[in-house]
Amino acid sequence: MDAPLGSAVAPATIHFEFRATGAEYFRIWIVNLLLTILTLGIYSAWAKVRRMRYLYGSTVLAGSTFEYHGQPLQILKGRMIAGAALITYSVITTIWPLAALVLLPLLLLVMPWVIVQSRRFHMHMSSWRNIRFRFAGSYGGAVAAYVGWGVLAVVTLYLLAPLWIYKRVKFLLSNTGFGTQAFEFRTGVHRYFGFYYLTMGLAVLAVFGLALLAGAGAASLGDAAPPSATAIGVMAVLLVIGVIGLPLALGAFWERSFTNAAYDGLGIGPHRLACRIRTGRLLWLFVTNVLGVLLTLGLFYPWALIRRIRYQLECMSLETEGSLDASVAAAAPQTSATGEAVGEFFEVDFGL
Repeated sequence: MDAPLGSAVAPATIHFEFRATGAEYFRIWIVNLLLTILTLGIYSAWAKVRRMRYLYGSTVLAGSTFEYHGQPLQILKGRMIAGAALITYSVITTIWPLAALVLLPLLLLVMPWVIVQSRRFHMHMSSWRNIRFRFAGSYGGAVAAYVGWGVLAVVTLYLLAPLWIYKRVKFLLSNTGFGTQAFEFRTGVHRYFGFYYLTMGLAVLAVFGLALLAGAGAASLGDAAPPSATAIGVMAVLLVIGVIGLPLALGAFWERSFTNAAYDGLGIGPHRLACRIRTGRLLWLFVTNVLGVLLTLGLFYPWALIRRIRYQLECMSLETEGSLDASVAAAAPQTSATGEAVGEFFEVDFGL
């Protein structure tokens, strides 16, 4: 029940819920996969709609589910355009290999437009409590975030890569809104420099340490005497750790740092998101999901995806200031049906 008019509403923390199950999603996934193969990819647009509607409808905030409004024909249109462009590019570069260099500037100018259109479509097709999300990013802003800062990162030998990552995330999130309420991206760039260089440093130390251990092991195996079973076992363990374990550990640390930096503290009107993913739990998910997928020849994938989404949503919450219902009502845009139709006509999903 809402508080009486004029009274203060105490701050509250509302947690996300995710009610999907691996078994339910497996049935959707396997049918989507088979029909996509049988139709030579055409059904993939319908498959995406089924998948997104299930995942959105399984995500709950404050007792209300999210909704996905995308239509298969809209998605198919975008993918046909993207497919035609890719085939044309492949044919041209096959006939004239140097065309890849000639077309590079054109690709750098087209890709920001593709990103803006895809993001605009995805946001407009997403809603909560009958209010749609929106994306107001401009083409010029996308060129600056993706191309301009990218060129600067390359020129500086990726010393400024964290700044490039930060600019891209800020462009996407600060131009997103819920109804009339714009998101406010508050994370400082120093956080991106911190986890970027820490990840790179850990990777260098890990590779150096493994190289030393591998060198020592190779030297022992190269002795005249036959290597013992223990030595062979140690080398096998080191190989598994180096090829699988370390990339998963670094990937878990990177994803945890990147996701927390993107969403923790993100302002939505008077409210804010909290995101507190932990590296250890994420690494456990990575390891068990990889083992499950490998041991089942890929059939565990639906369960792996559901487990990963559930954990991320478990780590996220909405910290409210004031009445959430009043805030949602204030976010409702006053748009006409004609305006909605025109917007949907120009929004395209390119399958990014």
